[in-house]
Amino acid sequence: MIGDTRGYNRMDMYSRNPDRYDSMNVVNNTFSGEVPFEAPYRLLFASLHDSKVRGGYAPQAILIDKPGTYRVVATIDSNGTHYSSVDGAAQQVYAAFSAEQDKAWEAIEKTMKQKYGADVMKSLYGKNPNAAAAADMETMEKAATAKLVQRHVSRNPGSYASAVILQRNSRSLDNKTLIALYEKLTPGIKALREGEAIKTEIAARKLSVNGATPADFTLKNEVEKAVKLSDYRGKYLLIDFWASWCGPCRASFPHMRELYAQYKDKNFEILSISTDRDKAAWLKAVKEENNPWPQAHDAKSEVSKNTFNVQVLPTLFLLDPKGKIIAQKLEGSELDKKLKELMP
Repeated sequence: MIGDTRGYNRMDMYSRNPDRYDSMNVVNNTFSGEVPFEAPYRLLFASLHDSKVRGGYAPQAILIDKPGTYRVVATIDSNGTHYSSVDGAAQQVYAAFSAEQDKAWEAIEKTMKQKYGADVMKSLYGKNPNAAAAADMETMEKAATAKLVQRHVSRNPGSYASAVILQRNSRSLDNKTLIALYEKLTPGIKALREGEAIKTEIAARKLSVNGATPADFTLKNEVEKAVKLSDYRGKYLLIDFWASWCGPCRASFPHMRELYAQYKDKNFEILSISTDRDKAAWLKAVKEENNPWPQAHDAKSEVSKNTFNVQVLPTLFLLDPKGKIIAQKLEGSELDKKLKELMP
């Protein structure tokens, strides 16, 4: 470890798939841990220093593509803790992609400041963000990411890193490009968890476009009663994918409650589907929010991913009384405008 931990000498090492967690003590600027290897995966790191000194942390990944020893360097600076490793072929591909992406982000930020003023980045995260600037930045980021993804995946079709890069950045790719890059992956990489996830997304994209009719599904509500999509046939249905930990999701609820009160008697219903893995956290949030519409729990994200291709939270889908998707990813005034159009 390089840098001052300020006495917070703990490093967390964990993974999501499969679920593992280890807490390691930092002694003489060194930490170590051992985990079994079953298949390639992303090993995540987070420091107690960032949690205590910065008030939060952003876990960073090292790709583990083969069994062996991986030397990880954690460097603390004014922006928090950064992790790197010179070991592992997949990690080197991923590190190269990440470095180029960081440079692209810096160039975009410079362009944004030139176009919208020096304080534009700060204003984007305020109470009244510049919608035009936000849209402009998103367009530039997607274009830059798409270019980098195509370059690195095309050059490394047999690397685990390509599956990770493609899966985690798929939102920046149109259907044609995503399919073309997936087809370039070698059979072994396609067979990995991330490769299967890309295949699932490609199928889900076809099912979640406007005009498509999602397949029926059954989930459980907060009192363990079945909730079926077909239960809401005959009504306009707003499906809200969210999670207890998602700040923007919960910040949107007060306005959604206003809309619900306005339209609930006009053949309209809302169904909130949580993707929380932690059921207790979901139940706690449901109680705190006390939203007056049906709730459901998609703990394994099977409905959100496989049927609706949800990539970010919150994500909204509006279905007509026949169960057909007529709008999606509606936010703020766009949602208000659409509901007023359908139910004047």
